[in-house]
Amino acid sequence: MATADKPNVLLLSLSYRKFLDETYDSLLSRLLNVSNLKRAKKSSGALRILSECTFKAIIITDEGLTYPENREVLTKVKGYIENGGLAIVGLHFPNFTTQDQFDDFFKAFDLPWRRGDYHRTTFEFVQSSEIPKGLKRSSFPWVYSMRVVHVKNGRPHEKIFVPIPGAITEGLVLRGFPVDRTHAAVVGTMIGQGALVYCGDVNAEDGSTALTMALMGCSC
Repeated sequence: MATADKPNVLLLSLSYRKFLDETYDSLLSRLLNVSNLKRAKKSSGALRILSECTFKAIIITDEGLTYPENREVLTKVKGYIENGGLAIVGLHFPNFTTQDQFDDFFKAFDLPWRRGDYHRTTFEFVQSSEIPKGLKRSSFPWVYSMRVVHVKNGRPHEKIFVPIPGAITEGLVLRGFPVDRTHAAVVGTMIGQGALVYCGDVNAEDGSTALTMALMGCSC
């Protein structure tokens, strides 16, 4: 695909850590194949590029957007979503946000989502979930294991990946115990004309890479 024909995708990395690129090499490589991938590491750059470019998606890669000094960028992102944009929250975000940062971030979108359990288990795609318009449900991964920072208080239609029936925590040492299936690994909702999606995977699982590509409308 010629560069001019590729949509723009923004990595919003206001608390950028160098090992992000190594950890998420597979995802970034696949995004580069289908998009013009841009990155903003400072609020000034983020505000400028959000004013100058149209983006197919914004990927919020870390906790930087939760800081008070980046409130203007958060407002800009909210406007982008409300006007039809897609924002995906994940990568380093679940690992590096505190409980208060996590909860306050989603409160800013008037959402009831709060930080939930943290463990590994196996999750399944909720076929009745609310996903961005125009996407094919068949392009989403169906079942896979991941270690996640869950969301609690997600409403039924917002839960995209939840623990499978009978799910237990998975680990190499500790004995598994039943998990709370009301908590979700991936949630999403429409905000205005656009959508906000959170993925709590902390380990760059292949399934989460496939999930992100599916959200981008690409099953490659």
